[in-house]
Amino acid sequence: MIYSLNEIYASGGQLPTVTLQIDNEDIGQLNFVLGYEDQKIAGVTYSASAFLVQLPERSDSGFTDLSFSICGVSGQCYDYIKRALASHATTYLTLKQWHAETNDLLYSLTLTVTGGQLSRDQANFTASFCDMLNTEFPKLRYTAFNAPGLKYVA
Repeated sequence: MIYSLNEIYASGGQLPTVTLQIDNEDIGQLNFVLGYEDQKIAGVTYSASAFLVQLPERSDSGFTDLSFSICGVSGQCYDYIKRALASHATTYLTLKQWHAETNDLLYSLTLTVTGGQLSRDQANFTASFCDMLNTEFPKLRYTAFNAPGLKYVA
C-alpha cells in the first residue's frame, strides 16, 4: 500500500486514525472516520468524512465547550442529526484516536452534545464535559476575581 503525504508523519510514521461517533439512545449511532475511504475498525463500520474540532477560546469564563463540524453530510446523516437534535434523550459525541496499523485504541473523549445546527452540507455541534449529575465541570468558574493569576495567562 502506498500512502500519500497527508497520511505520513514528518518522522516517517503513519498518522493515527481519528473517528467521531454520535450516539443517541432513541435513534442509535452514527460513525465517521477522518479520511477518504470508509473503514471498519474494531468491528464497527465508519463512514468517510471530513470533520473539524475547534478548541474552546482562551478566556476566564471557565466554559469547556468544544465545537465540532462535519462536512459533506449525506441525506441519511442529515436526517439522523436532525432527529438527534430534536430528541429529548441525551446525545453523546465520542472522539477516538486509533493506532493506524493495529487498530488499538489510543485515546477516547466523550462529551455531551449541548446544541447544534444544520446547513445543507454541514453539521455543527457544541459539546461539553459534564459529570454524572449532568452539571457542567468545573462547577467553580475561575475568574480574575477569584483566581487573580488568570490575568497573566492570556
